[in-house]
Amino acid sequence: MSHVKHNLASWGPPTFPLPPARTSSSTAFTQNYRIAWTTGVKFRAGKVTIGGSPWAVTLLPPEVQPFAHKLFAAGRSGLVPETETEQRAAIFLLDRGIADPLPLEEPPATATDDVEIVIPVYRDVQALRKALESVADQGIPITVVDDKSPPHDALKIKQATQEFGARLIVHDDNQGPGGARNTGFQATSAAFIAFMDSDVVATPGWVQRLRPVFDDPKVGAVAPRVRPDVHGDSCIELYEETRSELDMGPHPSHVVYGVPVGWLPTASVIVRRTAVTTPPFEPGMRVGEDVDLFWRMEQAGWSVRYATDVVNHHRVRNSFGDFAGRRAMYGSSAAELEKRHPRRLIPANPSLSGLAVLALLSSKKPAVRMGAVGVGVYEFLRYRRMLRDGIPTRVVAEMTLRSLSSDLFWMGHLLRREWWPLGWTILAASTRSRRARFVAAAMAWEPFKDHILGHTRLGPLKSLAMRLVDDASYGSGVIRGAWRNRIGNVVTPRVHFPGWPKKAQDDFKVTLKR
Repeated sequence: MSHVKHNLASWGPPTFPLPPARTSSSTAFTQNYRIAWTTGVKFRAGKVTIGGSPWAVTLLPPEVQPFAHKLFAAGRSGLVPETETEQRAAIFLLDRGIADPLPLEEPPATATDDVEIVIPVYRDVQALRKALESVADQGIPITVVDDKSPPHDALKIKQATQEFGARLIVHDDNQGPGGARNTGFQATSAAFIAFMDSDVVATPGWVQRLRPVFDDPKVGAVAPRVRPDVHGDSCIELYEETRSELDMGPHPSHVVYGVPVGWLPTASVIVRRTAVTTPPFEPGMRVGEDVDLFWRMEQAGWSVRYATDVVNHHRVRNSFGDFAGRRAMYGSSAAELEKRHPRRLIPANPSLSGLAVLALLSSKKPAVRMGAVGVGVYEFLRYRRMLRDGIPTRVVAEMTLRSLSSDLFWMGHLLRREWWPLGWTILAASTRSRRARFVAAAMAWEPFKDHILGHTRLGPLKSLAMRLVDDASYGSGVIRGAWRNRIGNVVTPRVHFPGWPKKAQDDFKVTLKR
């Protein structure tokens, strides 16, 4: 055991190194790399994809289309590219998030000797024991960083680390989870570092199963899905099954800004050492440091992967105060992140077209409601102009509908979260106002889809009520952070005018959902 004390603030914000370029030698990994079509990516007319990361409408090059057909037909079983043409096609699909690498189905028989595990802990001894028990027999070195727990807890943490054969480092001052991870990162030397929270119970062999994803030299980080560890039937536990802040959803993803999986929680993640500098996490950030890490990694050009075929579990805190407080804490990070990543934390990004459709349809006059048709026609023609020749008309129509529905999503998203006091007022007024009912429907659609149409063991009324509290708690944190830091962007929507495009875009990208 060793004691350390660092002046982390003196290190300054790190600049991540650049990944290797895609060359014939750096793409040789595809010869033994099983990949699969990414769920959620649509394949239209045998040549067009809708989705991926960044989210885009992509007209596949002719040389990519045959392999895309094979990969799509293989489903999640995946396949290994067999020829040089297929390998080049695989790179095209991987780099656009249309395909994703598959982890091993079972841990390999041989030990993984280039990974170390770092676990930050503060007080939570019982959870730490479960975390250590879940990884202690994997043959991987483990470093536990005690972030200055009180003496009674520190003694039990020391005993637990000794029992499970882990190394212990003790901070002389509390630096938060990011600071503890930085200390663990510095104290290790392996090529890959697996960060794991002390309240996570790992799936056996999760590190070994994910390690081959790094055979792609451009991959800087990969994370499993993190699901809540539910043992009871409390309201919070059943709600977390559907809406956990650490669960990034069922679809694997190439992690980039502007898609549903736009960052990863560091509750469980493996990072390539050469993809970051020391320290990897911004010193002094106590919340949002994981978002900052992966955004900077993405900006440097590294691929970050979210692999849902491997699942770890984290403890659920049943206190309602903890539930609301943690959501508010996450929201409070928005202002600090906005300082470091300008204009990425704008809470809503609707177009005037979508807002106009909502306003026109909510009118009591039939002639006014017909104006929504004119807006829809304009949007269809606009997309026809933007999308390349060869894109089928039905895809243009689909994109028009997606765009308009996205605007309704942004409106509902804003009114449930950052503008929740106004949103709740509109809900209360919906019994008397037709326009309020239309706006309330936009607010309710995503929670309705998640908690009513989707699988949930919590009743519909409790689910929707918990979702309102969840969103309002997060929004309250954003508002408080914006006020304290005098940063208005995080509570101010950016409405854009859908102007007429001058020409088609070769690679049409769009942000539909944060």
